[in-house]
Parts: sequence; C-alpha cells; structure tokens
Amino acid sequence: MVFEKLVVHLLEKYLSEYIENFDSKKLKIDVWSGNVVLENLYLKPNALADLDLPLTIIVGHLKKLTLQVPWKNLYTHPTKLTIDGLYVLVIPKIEIEYNAKQAEKERHEAKMKEVDKIEQIQKDKEDQKNIKKVEKDNDTFGARLKLQIIQNLELSIHNIHIVYEDRTTKPSHPFAFGITLNYITFQTTNKEWIPTIIKENSPVIHKLGELNALSIYWNTNVKSNSILQRNEIINNLQTKIAVDNEKVPQDMLYIFRPFNVKAKLIVTMKPRELNFQRPMFYIAIDLGQISLNLNRSQYLDILDLLEFQDHISAKLKYIKYRPKTFDKIRQKWIFACNAIVDEKIRPRRECFKWKNIKTHLENCREYRFIYVQELTGKITDAQKQRAEVLEKKLDVFNLTYIRQRAQLEARKKKEEPKKFLKKFSDLWNKKSSQTDPELDLENLLSAEEKKKLYKSIGYEGEDTSTITYPKDYIDIDLAVRLVMLDFNIWSKIDDSDETSRVITCAALHNTEIAFKRRPATSSILFFASLSSFQVFGITTDLKKAELSNASRPILIRPTNRLTSSNNELNQPKLLQIECETNPLDKDSDYRIKVISQSLEIKYNAPTINKIMECFEQDTRHNLQGVKKAAYTTYTDVKHQSVTLMKNNIEKIKVLDVYIDLQSSYFLLPENGVYYEGCPAICLDMGHLILKQSINADQKDKETMANYIKFQLELKNFQLLYANKNENWQDARQQESTPLHLIKPITLYINLYKCIYTDSIDLPLWKISGQIPAINMRISDMRLFNIVKHMQSLPESKKQSKTNKAETWTRVPSIDITQLTLETIENMAHLKKLLPTVADEGQEIIEKVQ
Repeated sequence: MVFEKLVVHLLEKYLSEYIENFDSKKLKIDVWSGNVVLENLYLKPNALADLDLPLTIIVGHLKKLTLQVPWKNLYTHPTKLTIDGLYVLVIPKIEIEYNAKQAEKERHEAKMKEVDKIEQIQKDKEDQKNIKKVEKDNDTFGARLKLQIIQNLELSIHNIHIVYEDRTTKPSHPFAFGITLNYITFQTTNKEWIPTIIKENSPVIHKLGELNALSIYWNTNVKSNSILQRNEIINNLQTKIAVDNEKVPQDMLYIFRPFNVKAKLIVTMKPRELNFQRPMFYIAIDLGQISLNLNRSQYLDILDLLEFQDHISAKLKYIKYRPKTFDKIRQKWIFACNAIVDEKIRPRRECFKWKNIKTHLENCREYRFIYVQELTGKITDAQKQRAEVLEKKLDVFNLTYIRQRAQLEARKKKEEPKKFLKKFSDLWNKKSSQTDPELDLENLLSAEEKKKLYKSIGYEGEDTSTITYPKDYIDIDLAVRLVMLDFNIWSKIDDSDETSRVITCAALHNTEIAFKRRPATSSILFFASLSSFQVFGITTDLKKAELSNASRPILIRPTNRLTSSNNELNQPKLLQIECETNPLDKDSDYRIKVISQSLEIKYNAPTINKIMECFEQDTRHNLQGVKKAAYTTYTDVKHQSVTLMKNNIEKIKVLDVYIDLQSSYFLLPENGVYYEGCPAICLDMGHLILKQSINADQKDKETMANYIKFQLELKNFQLLYANKNENWQDARQQESTPLHLIKPITLYINLYKCIYTDSIDLPLWKISGQIPAINMRISDMRLFNIVKHMQSLPESKKQSKTNKAETWTRVPSIDITQLTLETIENMAHLKKLLPTVADEGQEIIEKVQ
C-alpha cells in the first residue's frame, strides 16, 4: 500500500539522519507489521547542524518511541504515537569554523528572503484592495482528510527535559535554562470525556487534550552536568522533571512554574446532516493558573547571554578574514585592515568602475530575460541555475526592480489571452501538484484505495461551497479561560539577606477569550474580558508566607473593590472588549465595544526603588545587535498592523463604535508611602467616551451625509493636592474645592470619516473640538508644599553608574524594505506602464534601463 511506503520513507529519512546506529531494516519490518517500537535511541552530536545553531548536543536520549498503525482497519481504528522519555543536554559551540559555501548560501537565502518580503508587502496591498466580501472555503479532499486524521490520531508524550548549559558566557557564574514536561496526551473520548475507542464512524467526535506540568526554568550559578557520564546525565535530567505545581524539584528557579492545560475538542464531521446545529470545530481551553517569575540573577544572565550571542554574530561576519592564530600584534592589524578594506572601502570603489557598471547592466538584462521565461513557464534547468548565480551577484534593490519590470513585460506578451490563461492554468496546476502533498497523495492512491478512503472520510469527490451555509451558522467556536496569571519579581530586600523575596506581584484574575467565525458572510467575533487586575508591593511583614499578599501594599486595584463587598460574580468585569465584522443584528461593517472600570493607582517608593535596583545593570552591556533585532521585529509588526488597519479603515462604510473608559486616578503620597490621611497629589484622568453619533443640525446636510460622525468626550479631568488629613476622595467628586489645582475639565471632539474613499472633493477625515474652560488655582503655600512633597520622595540607594549613552545606527529592516518598495514603484511608474501593446512596454523598459 501507499501509506506503508510513505510511513517507512518518512521515518527512515528523518530518524536515520538524527539517530546513532539506526537500523532501517528492522524499521521496515516493524512498520509493515503495524507496531514500531524503538528503544534507547541516542541523537547524533551534529543533529542540529542543519539548523545552523551554534549548539552541540552532549547527550540526546530517546527512551522509547512507539507507533501503532492498524493497517487492516486504517480508516476506523486509531493510530497511536507514544514517546516516553526525551532527555537532551546542549552546550554552546565555542569553535566556529568558516565554511565559504555555507556562508554564501546563507547570504543568498537572506537576500531572497528580503526580496520575498518586499514582494509580499506589495501583494498584501493588492489583496487588501481586491479582497472579496464573501470568501469560499471549499469542502475539499484535503480538508476531509485532515478531519479524519484528527479523528483517528492519538498522541501521548511523557517525560521531556531539554536543557541548555552555558559555562562560556560567564565562566565564574555558569547558568542553565531548560524546558520540562510531565506529559501531554491527545485521545478520543465519549460525551462524558472518558477515554474510549470508537470502532465505527460517528457524526460527532470528542477529543480531549491534556498538558501536564509544562515549565521553563533558569538556574544560576549551577554545577555543570556536561562533565558527568552519559547515564548520570540522563538520570539527573529525569529527576528534575516536575510532576505538578506543588511537587517540584529542589534548586529549580522557574520562570514559568509548572502549569496545566486542558483542551476539549468537538468535531462535527458533517454539519449539513445535523442541520447546522453544531459548529464544525468547538474548542474549549482551560489554562488554569500560570505563574511567571524573574529575579535579578536571571535578568543579568539573560543580558550576558544576549551580549555573547551578539558577539558571536559579529565574529561570524569577519571570521573569514581571521587567521587561526594570533602570534604577533602585526597579524591583528592585518586582520583588522583586511576586514575594513574588503567590507567597507573596496565595494564602494569597485562600483564606480565602468567595467563593473557594464557587467552589472548585462547581469540585470540577463536576469530579467530569465525571470520573464520563468513567469511564462518556458524556463529550463540551465536557466534556473544561471538565475541563482545572478541572484548572488545582484543586490536586493536591483532584484526587486527587475522582477517587477519582468512581471509587466510578461503581462504584455500575452497576444492570445485564452492561450495565455491556459498556459498559466497548466503552470499553476503543475506547481500545485509538485508542492501540495494532498494532490500527490490523491494521485498515488489506486482506485480501490481511493474508494475506501473517500468512504471513510465522507468525501464525495466534489467541492461544496460555503455559500450554502446559513448566515448565522458558526463553524469555529473557540473559548479560552485563564483562572489567574501572576508575575512575580524576586530580589534580596537587604544586602544581608541570604535568599530572594517577592518585591512585587501583578495578578490577572478570570480572563476569558472567545472567537467565533461565520463562513457564509466571512464574519468573525472576538470577545475578551478581565475580572480583576491587581499589583502588590513589598511586604511589610517578613514573617508572612512568601506568596501571600495579605501584608503587601496594593499599588493597582479596581475601585469597585473599595466600595463593594458583594460576591465577585455580581461585580462588573474590569475590562470587556468585543469586536465583530459584519454583525447580523446591526447594519454596520464593523462593531467595536470596549468598557473598562476605574482603577486606583498608588505610588509606593520602596517597591519602585527596589524594582529599579533589581533591573540595574552591574556592568555596561553592548546589545546593539539585540536592539536591532528587537526594533526590526517591532517595525515588522507595526507595518503589518498599520497596512491592515489602513486598508480596513478606508473600506469601512458603517462603523459602530462604543468605548467607555471609566475614570482612573493616580495617587502620589508624601515620602512615597500611602497611609490614610497622608498628604497626596491626585491626578484624575477623567471619564473617556467614544461613540458613533448621528449627524444633526448641520448647515450643509448634503455634504455631512457623506460622513460618519464619532463623538469623543473626556469628562472631569482634574488635579488635586491634599494636605494631611484633608479628604481628597470627597473633593474629587466635587466641581470646585480648595484642594483643586486644576478644576474638572471637559473636552469635546467630533470626528468625521468620509464614506467614499475615492472622492477627491471630500476630505477623508474632519476633526473639530471644543474645551469650554480651563480653570487653575494655586496659592504660594500650596506651591511650597508641593515642592516639599516632591523632594520627600526617596531615591534608590544604589546610584546608577554614569555611562555614556550608547549610540548606534538603527537599521530597521522593514523601514528599508518599505523604502525600497516605494523607490522602485516611483522609478518604475508601474501605473503608467500598463499599455496593452507589448512593443511599447518593451521600449519603455529599455529606456529606463
């Protein structure tokens, strides 16, 4: 059968590459029998070489792997995969060898990745402009096969421990971080969620997934395991696996304490047969309690590791110029000169020579011709190899420019549209058959095997469009519940302390997230809610339990907890967010609703100062590479978000918005510690409301009918100062008191969004605002008291070392990517180069080049 051969091929391909002394003959016999049992397997030390990671595997042990495939009842009985015991210890690879072929390959891949990124940005823009309101999600062979795999697959993984040990970054202070997992299971159950075996087809499948005691730890100043024998390392790693959050091994500093996840999945195989009463996928995920922790030693180790990795990256760039040994100072100077000349000076001088300019133009013309051949489906293997050589010579800008010009030229060469479309269709089908494993599998099966497979997965050999779904039918229903998420920062309160204590704790309670999709109208609904958010400071009673918040000052808390003693179930949610596209109950494109309750925020100097001391660097770290990578990631996300929001906002005709943020206030007490009746500065940030409004009483009603009006209102923004025993709570509720430095301010802003984005006569946005009055009052006595108040705030005991500000040139890749795309579009004049005559397009292309 095809499936047996496929399983043998995949197992042999991957296991033989990573496993020592792998017996492929025994594997074939086991696979054909339907029961594969592999025990005591060891990973090769170079198993991570293909990933190009600077890591070496000291020990990689797979205790047992079991695969049970019921070949005789493949379509009805479950396929079971079990892994028991995976223990891996890796260390950094210190010796870095230069491989010219590998380095050239990496440069080429990075260059083409940047070219693909630019082309993807352009494609996203076109897709957003041409997106259809109703999309089709066909009930294909591949989709039915995936459902059948979910139905029949049972997964069980136990005892996983992967650890990274580092004695190179900080030789006097080695550290280790790793991941442990007790078990993860995915099995079929009945309606009561009890594991069972289903031997016949059922319209509804129940799956239960459990993840137990997943944890991430970071141990500082550890004893190395890499010097031990192999069996000792395996036994040590095995004993360090946590069973649950309570039974944890000693001497483990967890960043993520062991937490459990339970997921319930209900799959409706054929929703039409049940009259669309059930969603195709119902997923309920219960995350329980998640605890994050970080101490000063872990923070400093992370900085040192990032700095070391930055150093390795810089070393890799210039390693080809570095001699194997530095016997003399002269060799160091030669190394530095060669690196600077070859990387900085020589490339700039060579690019202005006429010989190189001529060669560059010839390469551009040749690559354009080859790429046109590729687009039209006429490329040969020799041309593919030549294209790869040219891609290594050309830079990102020229590659992107040439490819866009070639796309225009390929479009203009279609003299016979029907013939061109047929070729394009054949080319597309050819590519799809090569890259889509679903099509390959379907074509490889015999007629009898196809008949059995189609019958088992309920596939009738034809697509059924989602246009037949009812408008209110929900095919995906996802619900996520998080009982509590807390983040603790640990540090020594005094220098004499032997152990660290929690200096601050932030806790989120009862977080719920829901996601639903209606395929008929391509509508989605996202809902999130948060019951409570609290931040606690340094404890005032060291005798209390370490994780107890009873004696801790509360820095942030909801104000409804101050005035209400009712059950938490009866209290309103602290935060509710609801977003929906194409809602059924309202005539709008988008609906956004955000409601939040008030927060009380208090400044606590001991806690803030201790946090600053905890994250104060003991030495200066050079993290330029890390900053560049972080900035690149940030700009990538920002660009994608801005592009998506911009296109969506332009297409919105009717937007239903209601945002209600209740007034939160910030208290700054004298001496940095709050107590009842203490002098305090109170900043009330006001009550913010943003909602859609109806245009009325407009002078030009015809013009304003083309706009959607939004009204933003900020009420009772105020600033107060209370002396000792003065009641700032009562003053905050009044319009004018002696405590007011700034009396309550109200701000009105009207936003008008034009419905028609293609109109040149109507502005896209109009904004008007009004502030009725700003009243401020202060006396000389209160002014002196405020100055004294600010001077009373204590500073951190440890003074930060005065370091010169780091100056580094930011190279945000996405900004350069965006700039490259815009420059190419401006040079190419793509919109003007769309004549239907191919000769005209060819003539313009020659002129530009």
